[in-house]
Amino acid sequence: MFPFQTQLNKICFSNNHLFILLLCCIFNSSLHAQTSFQPKKFDSLLLKKTESLRIQGDYENLVRLNKDYLNIAEENKYKEGVILCYINISNISATIGNYKRGLSYLSLAEKELKAVDSHVLKARLYQEHAQLNYVIGLYKSALEFNAKGLYYLKSTSESDKRKYYLYRLYANRAECLYKANKTDSAYIYLQKGQKVDSRGVLLNTLLAKHHLLYTKRLDSALIYLQKASQKIVNTGKVNVQSGFVYLTYGDYYYELKDYNTALSYYKKALDNYNKTNRLYNIPGAYESIANTYKMLNEPEKEAEARQRYREEKVDLENIQNEAINISIDQMLNDKDEESLGFEKKIYLFGSVIIILCVIIFLLLYTHNRSLRQRKNEFKSEALSLKSKINDSFDELVNLAKKNDSTFLTRFQEIYPDFCPKLLEINSKLGASELAFCAMIKLNFTSKEIAEYTFIQHKSVQQKKHRLRKKLDVPSDQELFIFFDSL
Repeated sequence: MFPFQTQLNKICFSNNHLFILLLCCIFNSSLHAQTSFQPKKFDSLLLKKTESLRIQGDYENLVRLNKDYLNIAEENKYKEGVILCYINISNISATIGNYKRGLSYLSLAEKELKAVDSHVLKARLYQEHAQLNYVIGLYKSALEFNAKGLYYLKSTSESDKRKYYLYRLYANRAECLYKANKTDSAYIYLQKGQKVDSRGVLLNTLLAKHHLLYTKRLDSALIYLQKASQKIVNTGKVNVQSGFVYLTYGDYYYELKDYNTALSYYKKALDNYNKTNRLYNIPGAYESIANTYKMLNEPEKEAEARQRYREEKVDLENIQNEAINISIDQMLNDKDEESLGFEKKIYLFGSVIIILCVIIFLLLYTHNRSLRQRKNEFKSEALSLKSKINDSFDELVNLAKKNDSTFLTRFQEIYPDFCPKLLEINSKLGASELAFCAMIKLNFTSKEIAEYTFIQHKSVQQKKHRLRKKLDVPSDQELFIFFDSL
């Protein structure tokens, strides 16, 4: 062999070794990357960083963070991580008023979630659906999504995540219930939320607002506002939670008739909402400012603030209407998909169904006359019974509204088992207490009971509290549900 050829072989041999060594390094590096990826660490870090940037209102870096994590999740084929990033981006979009993009990312998350069995992610998805429906004014849909979120969250074994999301779902449900004029139920969910997170800014501020609007206990409102303020750390950066606290402080001083202090807090709230691009909250801040200028007898400034309120409200309504249309379209698409799936099943089992239909047809044909007669009799009886029930219920409601003395007697005739069952629990209940229980069973609100029985709203609350003790009803169970179950 020539020396040149020998040298060439050595070089080739050496290069082959280097190539193999390089492949090994790449393989080991890839293997290390795969083994070092930890889903739990991915989730906890993403949630922690997202929450920190969200509170600062740093939406640009917040989107960038979630897109980076989305790439990591996709590279590692971590479906749960992909879904979490989609939901986070949806939340960011909805927060700054881009409801269309928010719904779009929720739709992506929902499609991915069909292949994943995660109760936590389902709860989070429905939470975001509920929050988005709330801000665009679809309160009934929001409550339905919220109920689904609570169902999935309570059935999960991941206690840390359940606690992290639970108080948010409770707070969201309370806000929806306020819009539905169910203040007592809303207050119960606020208390539930506070048990989970007693120092949370959102819940303490909502509790303060409850006392300002409904109980008029200004001292209690101030206590909750102070708790909320303590949680907000002043880092010199914008804090998105501050806006709601400032606005509620403004309401507090407005109730005290200290309008100048109220105005300063309303302006702080507006400044915070503008800096954090909280479009949903801006019209309300302008309205509060306008009302305060009215009390300060400054008509020009009031008119200016009122004009800004109208402009912002129109802009927000345009965005909301577009989101509502998209939301309705999505619901219709879901129905279409369900219908398509049903049609496929019919096609697959068509031959079996045809045979069954033929058999059923023959049976029906032989008994057609008797079946029609029975059906007509049943329909007639059902309509008669339904008419009687509706008439009886309307009669009871009218008697209650008139505060008629025969209300309880007539109620016992229509619901003969109700009062005896209550007396089994507590035999010392008087007629007035039984009548009060009857009104709750008929789903009268505290406000309506106060109006029709000529007592104060506060007295109704006290009566409910005493009834809970006498009937041993847990504080977290609604009286209406308890009585309805009887």
